[in-house]
Amino acid sequence: MATKSNKKVQTTAIVGGSIEANRKRRLARTLKQQPNNTQVQLALSEPRGHKRKTPKNPYWSHTMIREAKLFKEFTGKMDINIFSSIEATRTNARLHTTRTDWSQVKLPEGRVDFSLGARALGKSA
Repeated sequence: MATKSNKKVQTTAIVGGSIEANRKRRLARTLKQQPNNTQVQLALSEPRGHKRKTPKNPYWSHTMIREAKLFKEFTGKMDINIFSSIEATRTNARLHTTRTDWSQVKLPEGRVDFSLGARALGKSA
């Protein structure tokens, strides 16, 4: 018969208890500094404080914003479904984002020189 218990269960109970104790200590300190704060009194009376939920709405990262601007510039329209985690939705959105009017797109004419001297002087052809 086993006499020792699982170490993971023991450490989880200790850590969980210290988190709660630290939370109550911080709330008590805040209540001492701000005696009229009803939110702190409410948080102390609740067994477990309010925890932030995971976001449900889609977000825009810096990379996604840059890619969306590129899609808008070159195809004329941008579909949010391009960033979907579902492969079928993402593929379908890419198929439908094609430019129909290329008259507004300014492409360089002739040969383009990418040397440092040409770029410094602003010459492109």
